[in-house]
Amino acid sequence: MSEMELTEGQLLSQDFGVGGPPATAGDAPLQDSGKTPDILAAEIRTIKSQTGRMVLNASIEVGRRLTEAKAKLPHGSWGEYLKNEVDYSPSQAQNLMRVFREYGSDQQSLFGGEAKSQTFGRLTFSQALSLLVIPDEDEREKFVLENDVEHMSVRELNEALKARDEAEEKAVAAEDEARRLRQEAERLQGQLAGQAQVYEAKLTSAGVEADQARAAAKAAQDALDKQRDKAQRLQDALSEANTSAQAAEEEHARLTQELEELRNRPAEADTAAVEAARQAAIAEMTEKVDKAKDAKKKAEEKRKAAEESLEAAQKELADLKAKGPEVRELTQEEKDALTAEAVERIKAENAERMQALEKQLSKADPDTTTLMVLFKGWQETYTKMWETLHRIEAADSDKAQRLQGGIRKALETALEQMATP
Repeated sequence: MSEMELTEGQLLSQDFGVGGPPATAGDAPLQDSGKTPDILAAEIRTIKSQTGRMVLNASIEVGRRLTEAKAKLPHGSWGEYLKNEVDYSPSQAQNLMRVFREYGSDQQSLFGGEAKSQTFGRLTFSQALSLLVIPDEDEREKFVLENDVEHMSVRELNEALKARDEAEEKAVAAEDEARRLRQEAERLQGQLAGQAQVYEAKLTSAGVEADQARAAAKAAQDALDKQRDKAQRLQDALSEANTSAQAAEEEHARLTQELEELRNRPAEADTAAVEAARQAAIAEMTEKVDKAKDAKKKAEEKRKAAEESLEAAQKELADLKAKGPEVRELTQEEKDALTAEAVERIKAENAERMQALEKQLSKADPDTTTLMVLFKGWQETYTKMWETLHRIEAADSDKAQRLQGGIRKALETALEQMATP
């Protein structure tokens, strides 16, 4: 047995005179009490429980006196005092003083002292010592009440404490993930607002361009030289279309290369969430490549249309030179059609990008992600609980039944709280 441990058996035999040498052949014969083995077992369990509480209370009083003695002894004499006066190792004395500090009441007594909380007063010394891994007293008492610690063995208690620590670690990890997602959501919201302003400015600009185009179209009806200006504008539009087509082709090539690099990047073995993020990035980049491909196609179509329009304008210019300078007045519908296509195209791009950003934002919902992480952790804990309960049932069906009742009650309470708005 480790020197750091101090069990009820040690305290009873070493300090309080409980127990003693085994009966010898010369002792008085054992009288039959008439009780069944089940009744005797129940009485034994009761005596064990009472003895454990007695040891805890006595340990508190021993720890109280050790604390007082240490404060009064000269520096450096503590070890000799323990060895010569009370026959305790330093680790045993430290455990007793810790139990006093955490569980002892202000009232002092020679024997039969009590813990300052009735909840802790029902525990054994070993249970109380194991529970000191929970530093906060209120959290410790809450754990005792919620887990029926009184009826647990020390091994079962240590397993429950380990499960609690694991659950807290998962909760912290979930909170970190939620915090990261909240930050990402805020970033996307800012990006969404910024893009909305850009698109609004584009629409305003398109409206201005439309007014300018209407004025230019009206002026073009008055003279032949205005037709020459139109031809020149078409020539400029063709140059711009060629530039746009080249830019779209370069952008498509760049995004295709980035997508290929992303697909070939080695998968990180960190977490499932990291791999999921990588797959999401691949999907997003694939979508960008497809859009760049469409943009490239549209740019080519626009360039071809500009060439055709320029060719038609040049032909019309030649016809006007042959016929004279008079030009037919355009209808209002024809004037509006000059810029309507550009405005509608910008509106469509605006709606498409806003929809993509909103989709990203919905995927970054922190509360939903946090709930899924916590639920997954709860499922793992639930499975471990029932596996442990089955092992307990194989050894002690009564204890398993009591623990099962406590778990069921806790689950019913949780369901009632969830049902309350």
